[in-house]
Amino acid sequence: MPELPPPDLMDESGRLKRLVLGLLVGAACGAAAYAVCNNLAQPDTMAGGFDGGHQARAFKFVFYMVGFFGIAGFLITLSIANTRAKKKWQESLVARAEVVKRD
Repeated sequence: MPELPPPDLMDESGRLKRLVLGLLVGAACGAAAYAVCNNLAQPDTMAGGFDGGHQARAFKFVFYMVGFFGIAGFLITLSIANTRAKKKWQESLVARAEVVKRD
């Protein structure tokens, strides 16, 4: 049984592309979450009051939801892209049979 080649330190498998794709999708999910949550909470129109409690909680809500959906979008996209790349790599290891017709 032949041994697998050692892992290459150069990025020939597209890891950087998958990371950038994940970051773009995560940023888009975070931006969408900001638009929705900021519109729902409306922290800018709240009266701050003496301690600004309601306004601070509204800002925290928006901040946490943006972080949650941004990270979730990044992780889901990265896991899907890594799974597809692994499947493609494993299929390349399997020998393919060819039919050759002779006259």
